Amino acid sequence: MAWKRVQVRTIPEGGATPGTAESDFEKMSDEVMSYIKTNYDDTGKRTSFSLSSSDDGLVLTYTSVFRDEASKNEMLSDSTIAAEITRRDNLNAAAGITKEVTLDEEV
Repeated sequence: MAWKRVQVRTIPEGGATPGTAESDFEKMSDEVMSYIKTNYDDTGKRTSFSLSSSDDGLVLTYTSVFRDEASKNEMLSDSTIAAEITRRDNLNAAAGITKEVTLDEEV
């Protein structure tokens, strides 16, 4: 069965300049995004990915669907990806941006 993981990142009220909120989020580097595409998307381990933003730009929702739970676990434990997640999350946390996994289950 497929596995779905949804993460929400939120900039706190007053934490962003109007019109610039979405650009305040630290994202993964282009190099790691390319690595993910080659090793997980192109191989069918991650079958879909979407990113959506709230109207005010203060909330980003990341939705990934994986072939199965093992594929999700493999991607999250991949040392290249884990290092980039740590870098990104530390910069977002320093800016007061919160992260919450709202769904992590078989679908």
